[in-house]
Amino acid sequence: STEVVSPEREQTAGQVWVADCEGDVLGCIFRESESRADVVRICRLVTGSWYRREGLGRLLVQSLEQREREAGACRVYAHVPYPSKVAEVFFRKLGYQQPGVGTDDEGELEIPERGFLGHPLTKVFYKDL
Repeated sequence: STEVVSPEREQTAGQVWVADCEGDVLGCIFRESESRADVVRICRLVTGSWYRREGLGRLLVQSLEQREREAGACRVYAHVPYPSKVAEVFFRKLGYQQPGVGTDDEGELEIPERGFLGHPLTKVFYKDL
C-alpha cells in the first residue's frame, strides 16, 4: 500500500507485526494502541496452521517484548480466549502468569478487562519485562 500512516493514526489503531516468507504471511501479532506508555497489550497472535509448533509464535511474542522493553514498557498483558487451553499453555511457557493465581499480586495489578454484557471473554495473563 502507498498509504502514509500518520503517527497519530498509528497511536489510535495499534500496530501489527507480520512474519512473511517470499510474500506469504506465516503469522502476525497485534498490539493495541497505547493507553499507558509503560504497559502493552497483546490482543491477537496468529500463526498459519503449517507453521504452528515451529517456534514462530514464540519469536513474534519475544520480538514484541524486546521492542517494547527498549521503548520503556515494563509490563505486557495478553488476552487469551476462554476456551483456548493451547494459548494458556503457550503464554505460561513464555513466562506469563494470571494475576492472583499462585501469586499475591491480585490487589496491586491493574487488569485490563475484556467482556460482553458483564461476562468475561478472555483470561488475562501478564509478564513483567
